Amino acid sequence: MPRFRLLLLVFPVLTFLFSCKNDPKPVQAPIHQPDEELTAITKLIEQNPNNDTLLYERARLYYDKEGYDEALADLNLAISIDSMQPMYYHLLSDVFLDYGRPNDSKRAIEVLKLASERWPNRISTLLKLSEFYLIVLQHGEALATIDKILKQDPQNAEAFFMTGRVALDMGDTTRALVALQKCTQFDASHGDAWLFLGKIYSSKNNPKALQCFDNVLRLDSTDLEAREYKGIYHKRRGEFDQAFQIYRDIIKRNPDYSNAYFDMGMIYLDQDSLRLARDNFDIAIKTDPLFVMAYYYRGVVGELEGNIEEAFNNYNKAAKMSPDFQEAATALERVRKLRK
Repeated sequence: MPRFRLLLLVFPVLTFLFSCKNDPKPVQAPIHQPDEELTAITKLIEQNPNNDTLLYERARLYYDKEGYDEALADLNLAISIDSMQPMYYHLLSDVFLDYGRPNDSKRAIEVLKLASERWPNRISTLLKLSEFYLIVLQHGEALATIDKILKQDPQNAEAFFMTGRVALDMGDTTRALVALQKCTQFDASHGDAWLFLGKIYSSKNNPKALQCFDNVLRLDSTDLEAREYKGIYHKRRGEFDQAFQIYRDIIKRNPDYSNAYFDMGMIYLDQDSLRLARDNFDIAIKTDPLFVMAYYYRGVVGELEGNIEEAFNNYNKAAKMSPDFQEAATALERVRKLRK
């Protein structure tokens, strides 16, 4: 298979791929299942209906189990009893944001704005507000909130970390690098800052990336994401042996780490080893049935092999799972014409 054809198929989604992670999510039990902790705290509340602390604790349990209506009810009652507990507002904002109904993100921010007005010097509240502004892409408001923190504490590492995150979201990697470097200067144990720095350096093909990822691993040797990004760095440089060694080490540590199989599949695809590429995409999907990119690239393999039906099925799966994934939709339309 000519290399230029392979590149034409693969190149359009490289940017999408870099930002697409498949983090495993914990399975949460539905709230209708018997829960001893919930049952116990409910009995205590029946005996002490105006105990706001108990109501807050039960709201936290409901929130953990995605019982958002129940959590909202308990938090509203708790705040009506004692409106001067900032953590009640923090949890209330989390419930709104995760509930995700129309205007809930706005409600979440309004709750945190109220809390920041009541406790203007409470840095943890300002940090949370800045993070929520980032989530809803209100970058200016996020940076303005961070400035309030830095006026109180010019060496606040977490504020510089948030500045870096906002700058990255705005596409300003230069500002992000400066902010994240300041974060690690004031807190060398900030693993997330080192990881973000490593990702930026890696995207620039800068060897400093490896040092940043190693700093993460010195702080937490079990961090598989940092190991994976070391592999990605070597893969981008064409250092496939080093990349394979890292991915295999990850799989030894966690056989269900789907990204490692996917990354190896991408290397095999780049080397035109289509069977091995498919084998690894198969395992990535087996370990994570929602891995959109693995379906897409399994479709790429099918198309390169001339197996139009396999290509169609995988592109179709990827397009249905991610309606905004334009490359999958384009590929699906392309092979749909070939089926006629």
